[in-house]
Formats: sequence, structure tokens, C-alpha cells
Amino acid sequence: MDWLTFLAPCAHAHAIDGGQVLSLAPGGELQWMSRKRASVRGSFDTCLTIRTATHTPDPLTHVEISGNPVKFFQGHNLWGSDDVHALVVHTLDHLSGLGDLGLLPTAEDRAAWLSGDVRLTRVDQTQSYHLGNLSDVLAWLRAAEQTAHLSHRGRGQLVKGSTLYFGQHSRRWSLKLYAKGQEIRDKGHRQEMILDLPHALAWADRTLRAELVLRSMELR
Repeated sequence: MDWLTFLAPCAHAHAIDGGQVLSLAPGGELQWMSRKRASVRGSFDTCLTIRTATHTPDPLTHVEISGNPVKFFQGHNLWGSDDVHALVVHTLDHLSGLGDLGLLPTAEDRAAWLSGDVRLTRVDQTQSYHLGNLSDVLAWLRAAEQTAHLSHRGRGQLVKGSTLYFGQHSRRWSLKLYAKGQEIRDKGHRQEMILDLPHALAWADRTLRAELVLRSMELR
């Protein structure tokens, strides 16, 4: 599992946001306002984001959470749980234990989590395939760019020589295949701890990662 974005019932004491974005008319009248997400940093220097959900009948009853829970809890996503339900519940339990967020889930809220009564708006599901080494993975991606064709998505587009996209900008779903060993070396992925573990690095180098991104229109 890579990325999750979901809306869940969770009472809280005060509005949660990381600031606000607003639009003013030329005369100074407020046209619209949107809450930015607040960042919650984990033990491995990775973040989840959270904010009060505003499109609900009552205020301060639901939260919207987004991020990579596997990486948040274990510091990397070379491998990890693919149980969406368990990750949602564990994430909500963990954030509820952070006093500064002011989350006060009721018994009804927790029962809803356990029954799966949350709304998923993005799910990135992954699967790993092992080839001989990083060079083999990159060669496979180059070949697939020329030969692979998906129904309703057509041919893929190879970006930076290591990521093959199908339907990259679709509002419903997209698929990407990439060299995991190359990804963890790229700047900004915050998986530096893996680079100091030879066995994990070797595992990543022979990994062709497939990632299916399901967006809100597909998940409805």
C-alpha cells in the first residue's frame, strides 16, 4: 500500500487545519475559503496530513486524512501491509492519541471505523515483481514503453527513464510501473535509512513496482 486519502467520523474539540486559503472580491468581500491540511510528523520524519472536513451536516464531526501510512509507521514502503481497513483504523487510533490534535472519537466513531464506515477518496495499491537487478528493471520498462498497451489508456509514457505511466492525468484511475531501486535514491523520497541497509537496497534494486492509483470518481 502506498497512499490513502479518506474521510472518517471523528469528533474533535477544535477546527484542525494548517492555515486557510481564501479569495476576496475586488471590493474585499470574501468569495470562498478553504482549510489547508495540517501536517503530523511521525517518528521517521515522514508526515500525514489532517484537516476538519467541512462538507458535513454538523461541524467538528469528521476529519480528512491523507498520506502514506506504511511509510509513516515504519519509515519506508519497500514492503508493508496492503490491508486498507487495518491501516485506516490504525492511523485513526494513532492520531487520536496525539493530544495536540484534539481528536475525541466517540464510541460510535470507533464502531464506524471498525465496520469500515469511512469514505475513501484515493487509494494507491502496489505490487512488487522481482527481476535480476536494477539494469534488468530499467530495460523492462524501456521495452514495455514500446510494446505495452492498456485498454482505455493506450501506450504508456516513460518519464526520466525509470517510471512508465498509463493514464497519468486520468480523474478515475492510472497505473504506473517503476524501478523501486531508482526511486529510493531520488531526492525527496525520504527513505535515506534504506540506503544504509545493503540487503534492503539489493531487494529494491531488483524490484519492478506496479502502482494502481484509484481516485474519487472511480471509488464512488
